[in-house]
Amino acid sequence: MGLGMHVAGWSVIAPYSVPRRVKIAAQTWREIIKIVEERYPIEACGALFGSIHREVAKVTAVEELENILSSPKAFWFDVKDWMNAIIKHKNAGREYLGLFHSHGREQPLLSLSDRQRMLECPGEIWIIVAYRPNAEPKAAAWIIKGYGQGLAQLPVEIEYT
Repeated sequence: MGLGMHVAGWSVIAPYSVPRRVKIAAQTWREIIKIVEERYPIEACGALFGSIHREVAKVTAVEELENILSSPKAFWFDVKDWMNAIIKHKNAGREYLGLFHSHGREQPLLSLSDRQRMLECPGEIWIIVAYRPNAEPKAAAWIIKGYGQGLAQLPVEIEYT
């Protein structure tokens, strides 16, 4: 079995398609920031969609997921909403890449609970957006490449075209 998870018979992240960097389309980045700003100080969260080609994950769409914890220090979402988003975007020709969520602090670092949750789905990209009002948002991408492999930070580039 390859990396990633399986949803409704589809391999969500293809075997051996482990990205080494992440590119986010400018419009998609603006959408993420809008979601984060609207939810602040609650942690915003959502799913990432796009494609992986030649070790580059390109995020071209996001789907906001409601933070059912309504917490400024933690997030989770309804799994049915998550699955519905994955199916919707898969039917539109996009791959599920992972999750994004916000932290109300200066640096986009993973929390201990983020690290623990990432272990459940190796191969998923997690983008953390550090956001505080009147400060420039910062993003970092993280991945656990596979079972028994360590955590890696991936470079993030916003594609302004």
